Amino acid sequence: MSSPRLTGLAGSTRRHRLRRALPVLLGLYLLAGSTGARSTETVQALRYGVTLFHYYQQDYFAALTELMAAQQLHQLAPHADNAELLRGGISLSYGMDRVAQEIFQQLLSGTADAPDRDQAWFYLAKITWQRGQPERAKAALAQMSTTYQGSLKDEADYLRAAISLQQGDALHAATLMESLPPDSPWRYYLGYNLGAAETASHNWAGAVAYFRPLDVLRGGTAESKALRDRALTASGYALLAAGEYRQAGGEFTRVRLEGPMAERALLGYGWASLEEGEYLAALSPWQALGERSLLNESVRESLLAIPYAYEKLGKPGTALARYQGAADRYAAELSKVRAAADQFRTGPLAPLLGLEAEAERQQWLFDGDILPLGDFAPYLRHLLTRHRFQLAMRELRDLYSMAWHLAEAQRRLAVLAQVDADQLQTWSGLANSDRQVRLQQRRAALQQRVEQLREQFNAAAIGADTRALAAPEQAARWARLEHAERLADTIDAQPEQRELLRLYRGLLLWQDNEDFPAQSWRAKGELEELELLTAASGRGIQAVLQASVARRRDGFAPRIEALGQRVAAASIRVRDATSRAESRIRQLAVAELEAQAQQLVSSIGQSRLAVARLYDQGSPEVPR
Repeated sequence: MSSPRLTGLAGSTRRHRLRRALPVLLGLYLLAGSTGARSTETVQALRYGVTLFHYYQQDYFAALTELMAAQQLHQLAPHADNAELLRGGISLSYGMDRVAQEIFQQLLSGTADAPDRDQAWFYLAKITWQRGQPERAKAALAQMSTTYQGSLKDEADYLRAAISLQQGDALHAATLMESLPPDSPWRYYLGYNLGAAETASHNWAGAVAYFRPLDVLRGGTAESKALRDRALTASGYALLAAGEYRQAGGEFTRVRLEGPMAERALLGYGWASLEEGEYLAALSPWQALGERSLLNESVRESLLAIPYAYEKLGKPGTALARYQGAADRYAAELSKVRAAADQFRTGPLAPLLGLEAEAERQQWLFDGDILPLGDFAPYLRHLLTRHRFQLAMRELRDLYSMAWHLAEAQRRLAVLAQVDADQLQTWSGLANSDRQVRLQQRRAALQQRVEQLREQFNAAAIGADTRALAAPEQAARWARLEHAERLADTIDAQPEQRELLRLYRGLLLWQDNEDFPAQSWRAKGELEELELLTAASGRGIQAVLQASVARRRDGFAPRIEALGQRVAAASIRVRDATSRAESRIRQLAVAELEAQAQQLVSSIGQSRLAVARLYDQGSPEVPR
């Protein structure tokens, strides 16, 4: 049996999903502040509010675009400082921790409140730690105030202890653990890490002493349950190494079968039972384990452990068949692994990783956790359990997203340039054609007509010409009366007929006198409104002329062209970075798959050696 191994720190169980969440949390801290008064601060700049909308939707590219455009146009006051902090958070979301650090150093050191500075430096330290840069993480933690007692203090102490452990200072890490509250989850993570350090030093009893307290994490979140499983499994292997086989078996039986450590625990329980001489009990977990994916090291080991148990049971024939079956399974899996390695080495990455334009826009990897289907999906799932590969995947996805946004920006700029050219042609046509002259002529005619109406109104008002302001119906009646009077003169009408016409004339005169005040008031109002409209038309024509002249001198076209050049240059940089990121993905994937292939080759060799050994033993139960 190979000696048990424990690799990695407990923090790695959390760091993958926190990678995307950290910038959001940082933004919440920086924007809300540490006091209730600041948390209720309202947004006073529209562009800043739009930026926050995109930011909380985790559409960081749109948020960054809106933010930088608003900064360029000086439209963020009084949110300029918070906007810079927000830009730092977005930079972290894209893995640009150096840019974020520069922002923090320039801004937080002088203008931000102390709690905000401490929170910002903590998250920067966490990002750099997760990127495998402990010295930079340690330097960022050193920027925090020694009197800081906020909500992040426990996690900051845990991070300091984790850095100390990585640098070999377990004593300092243990001291920091004592400062953590008994109910702090970070105390449990640190306890596991200290146990792992004791395991690396072959101090089995010391390791178990750190692992055992984590058995209390039976309920709670999925992370706490996973940490408990890891601790129980590690404790079991430490007890195995110490020769405490029965106690080790007890540790393994408390590990959840649906948890991430199930395979490792099943393998360990089998070895604990075998060391106790309970060979049939050892076969049960190993046979269940042997049905799982061969990408798991414990599964591969179980295929060799099963025939070994049959040998212990005195059944070399069964053991021989099992060794041969294991060799066949190893060979079949080896062929698939090599095919997957070839695909990652030379095949197109986007469809293989599920990062086509629509797929990456839906953020399947980090939001939905839905892997692309295909022949190589199990190998992609296995690769994503590796932190370096997952980090490289995230960076590649961000680069694909940037490339998509830049291509979209180039398309929009082309449309904007065409629209600008069309508008410029329209404005030029307006200024150079006779439309301006016709507008001036029509306005002059309108003004002349208004002046005539004003003269007629003044004349009617001064002379009390009641008929001048009569309604159209009344004017029609007067026309009919005058026509009748002329006809009466022509035909020499009778006196009684002329009397009727005289009476009708008097009636019309009386009606005009009655309606004149109301008609005069109404006509005066309409005339004043018409004069106002005439003046407004003059101002409107003048504004159109000024806009036409200004539009012809406007600099939209040079600005669009300059922006297009910037986008094109950025696209080239993103394309180069994408090429490097794809090469990095290929190297990581091929290296891991080749390592799996080497392990499978080794397993094939072990199984075939076992077959040869059984044949050499010459047992009568072995067929010849």
